[in-house]
Amino acid sequence: MASTEIAALLLTWTPFLAGGFAWNIVVSLVAMVIGTIFGAALAWLRLSGRTPLAHASLVVTELTRNIPTFVFLFYLAFLIPTEFELTGQIYAFPVWLKASLALSVAVIGFVSDNLFVALQHRKRRNHAAALLFIPSWTTYLLIIVMASSTASVIGVGEIVSRCNIVIAAVGDETMLWVYTYAICYFLVFCFPLNWAMGCARKRLLARVGVPAP
Repeated sequence: MASTEIAALLLTWTPFLAGGFAWNIVVSLVAMVIGTIFGAALAWLRLSGRTPLAHASLVVTELTRNIPTFVFLFYLAFLIPTEFELTGQIYAFPVWLKASLALSVAVIGFVSDNLFVALQHRKRRNHAAALLFIPSWTTYLLIIVMASSTASVIGVGEIVSRCNIVIAAVGDETMLWVYTYAICYFLVFCFPLNWAMGCARKRLLARVGVPAP
């Protein structure tokens, strides 16, 4: 195919693919919110000074760090029913929420460990070191955004899933260009944030007195 044909093809399918990438962002943000809430609870329990609770929260943290997210994605897809009844009404359980729940497991372990360290710094009134949690959290969000493409295997209409639909519709010869175009979405979203968080981390490390790597 000529370059003009490829450009016209990608332009035609851009709204469809952009809508898919929007689902990648939604799945990732929901996963981060869920994981941050539960991870923060574990971090507070680890700092509670109550030995049984601290020990139990550490065990849970270890479990969340070692559960393979991709496998857990399939586990939740089959474990959680597709429909549920509430007040006599039947509701569908969103498949994208299953993906968010699966991805949130890794976030729980990350937040538990990193927020635990941040809270320790805060107790010592080392606020700059405590604030390092923010760029770390944002960087982990970008990791989850990239991992969100695995949601396509359980039927979430995110960008990779929609790329496959486009390729099936227009022909396999477009595969390289369609997937390259999808990669551009991730680059445009992730690179500026990753750069900004790198700068923020360097400034905070300078305030702490630690040379940036």
